[in-house]
Amino acid sequence: MRKVTELSAESSRCPTLKDLPSPPAGKTGWPWTQESTRVPDRVPDGGLWPKISIVTPSYNQGRFIEEAIRSVLLQGYPDLEYIIMDGGSTDQTVEIIKKYEPWLAYWESELDRGQSHAINKGLLKSTGRLFNWHNSDDVLMPNSLATAAAAILKYPQAGYVHGDYNYINNDGIVHDYDEQSYSHKISFLPEVTSAISTLKSGCQPGCLISKELVVKAGMVDEKLHYVMDADVLLRIALVKPPIYVDFPVIYVRIHPDIKSLQWNVQRAKERIIIANKIFNLQDLPLSIKKLKRETLVTAHRFAWQCCLKAKNYRFFLWHFFLDILYSSGRKWRRRLGALNSVCRSVCVDDD
Repeated sequence: MRKVTELSAESSRCPTLKDLPSPPAGKTGWPWTQESTRVPDRVPDGGLWPKISIVTPSYNQGRFIEEAIRSVLLQGYPDLEYIIMDGGSTDQTVEIIKKYEPWLAYWESELDRGQSHAINKGLLKSTGRLFNWHNSDDVLMPNSLATAAAAILKYPQAGYVHGDYNYINNDGIVHDYDEQSYSHKISFLPEVTSAISTLKSGCQPGCLISKELVVKAGMVDEKLHYVMDADVLLRIALVKPPIYVDFPVIYVRIHPDIKSLQWNVQRAKERIIIANKIFNLQDLPLSIKKLKRETLVTAHRFAWQCCLKAKNYRFFLWHFFLDILYSSGRKWRRRLGALNSVCRSVCVDDD
């Protein structure tokens, strides 16, 4: 059944805790009985905060999505547009979304072609200057949107800002972290050459990205299922550098169904795909072109580790060979260390 509800396209200030429905019985703390500090209507110099559009792609995440929704709505941010793109869930997801309908710019529940397609549909609906997608099982930390937006205002030459993250489990219990170990400093990290060679772009769930640059980069590649975030962010980093805030801004939920715990040939191939996409771009600077072999080593090394964990030994051997080929037979200590680590993890899983 196709269910679509379109509400006001205008942005609005985040609601308060008193505005929202009461939390389920037994739910306390952030974002159930606590809220972010309200952000002033204007930045200290009198200017306006940039409008932020958050898109939540969802499918059958009813056990987590209410916590995700509340963590966005309770940010206390003065100019937020929140969109939920559900893929036709058959659990309690739609019922939960309807509870928060008054504070959503748009939501729909209909079949789609996967998470990347849902993100793109939300992106095309959005009107904010800054954009990100917020997974339906993750939880924003208090005031994380304002923290990221302030960093972008301070460094307008950046293409996106990302912060650190902390983990929560199925029940929302936080894995301990030491707040004093973070400096709150802003730096231009990762450096573009490092980001390309390692295929690491920063923690996407803790990002705010220039919507204009996402669109110019070709939006989210709907053929990718696992690393569409790194693909977009790396292409943006080639145009404008990322900045990093040394403080956690997102709780990333760890549970058996998350993509980062899935090992298969598709996941193995996707880093190779994005590496080839980068080096097929026109007018790459020489400093980036020189990284091609190193980047392919990174991609094939991840691929063979993924295939070994999936017990796909034919593809494991192929990508292992390509790792050796592109690294000219060097880096054996690192390669054998990775091989030993993966073999141990496979043996533990078998037990």
